[in-house]
Amino acid sequence: MKRQKIVFIGPAGGGDAPQNGASAKNYHLMKYFQKKGVNVISVDTENWRKNPFILVKLACIIILNPKAKYIIATNNMSSYRVLQIMSLFPGKRSVIYWIIGGSIADWIKDGKVKAMPFKLVDYFLAEGKKMQKTFAEVGFNNTIYVPNFKCIDYLPEIKDKDNNKIRFVFLSRIIPEKGCNAIIEAVELLNKNYKNKFLVDFYGPFEAEYESQFKEKISGIDNISYKGFLDLRNQKNYDQLADYSAMLFPTYWPGEGFPGIIIDAFVSGLPVIATDWRLNADIIEDGKTGIILKENTVYALADAMAAMINNPESIQKMSRECHNSAMNFDIKNVVSDELLEKIGIC
Repeated sequence: MKRQKIVFIGPAGGGDAPQNGASAKNYHLMKYFQKKGVNVISVDTENWRKNPFILVKLACIIILNPKAKYIIATNNMSSYRVLQIMSLFPGKRSVIYWIIGGSIADWIKDGKVKAMPFKLVDYFLAEGKKMQKTFAEVGFNNTIYVPNFKCIDYLPEIKDKDNNKIRFVFLSRIIPEKGCNAIIEAVELLNKNYKNKFLVDFYGPFEAEYESQFKEKISGIDNISYKGFLDLRNQKNYDQLADYSAMLFPTYWPGEGFPGIIIDAFVSGLPVIATDWRLNADIIEDGKTGIILKENTVYALADAMAAMINNPESIQKMSRECHNSAMNFDIKNVVSDELLEKIGIC
């Protein structure tokens, strides 16, 4: 296989466990490239605002590597800024924009960002087919649909659940926009009739200004707990996740794209209750691998949770469907040799 020098620009945890979807995706992608024997120069943009040296490093690498293949895989506005910086340097560089999130095509269409810097891009790799269509509408026909992925080397065994107590889990950043307040309010509604029949555990990093508010909200609710951070780089933690009954993901975060935690849920055999937001309904088959909420309300969320509490047998059936779907998102099946050859990486 031809060795190709790749300059990879994007957050990858800064040497620590990935704390968000973008970092997790890039962590898996760079490890995969290394296994393929690709020469990767990483510009890890994690916490770049606190470390301006990252921008100096980026500029130096752009200058010194005019013939490398560049992969930009950071959030929408940061990617736009990187492309603006690259356009300042002479020469035509080969650029792949591996899109994080689901908004950038709409931003171009609505005039929030200018289209000119994106003309540097050879290929856009979009997580959703709707985004691919929107790119075509704004004049970019060089877009390939590439869903999110994980390195799936292990599928935990689907265990018989305790039908007397349904165990819901939330696994993402702890912020209101991911639906955390909605979950708390739904639990309060359900506790009027089902208090001893279910629980909700939260895992994930806090948005600093929300932590005290969140902990105050759950302090008087016996069947809600915060369990810390679950590092899924450790295979055993998928076994821990598989002990739950279902995942809750009532997000309305504007930057949502293809959430990697839905793949984590499928790997662990967990059906997902999610809002009809961004790409959720494209990933989750309503009634088969989860429940898509018809309305983004606390009452709709509570009703979906109650449906599982009242019919635990449905969870076991959906769990098997989730397991069957998981390997569709294994990095080996998504980032295939055919794709890498097409975009010029190998």
